[in-house]
Amino acid sequence: MKTRHTALLLAASLLTLPALAVAAHHGGEGRGPMAEECHHGQMKGHHGKGQGYHGKRHHDGKAMSPARFEQRLKARMEKLETPELKAQFINTQKARLNMMEQKQQLHRLMAEQRAGNETNEELKTAMLEKIAADSKLKQQKLKLMHDALNTLEN
Repeated sequence: MKTRHTALLLAASLLTLPALAVAAHHGGEGRGPMAEECHHGQMKGHHGKGQGYHGKRHHDGKAMSPARFEQRLKARMEKLETPELKAQFINTQKARLNMMEQKQQLHRLMAEQRAGNETNEELKTAMLEKIAADSKLKQQKLKLMHDALNTLEN
């Protein structure tokens, strides 16, 4: 009986966590997640474009160039003091680049799936060619970023 009571208490606690997080987000004003859409209609967004909190607000959908990546990488490495921190930073950046590669592959597969559903053969061929070209460009950029990271590591 005690185990069942503890399990029920744990389940109830876990179910209330999202409500507590929403309350903390809204400063305890008692509004739920749907109330006034988090004031998004009133917000101008990060760059004043009226997009609110959601959307591509930071980079307008553009990835960082390999040259800028290398520049920021060097600047960050200069700020780190110990070899352990530098090694941890490099490992984190490697994991980040690997994640970016996986995300790029996923987006390519999804785009190929959408193109495969196209009924017009000319449009389908053009879409697949564009997907392949975009993918190759992104792979080259990621390779340059990996190279910059490897040269900094050595």
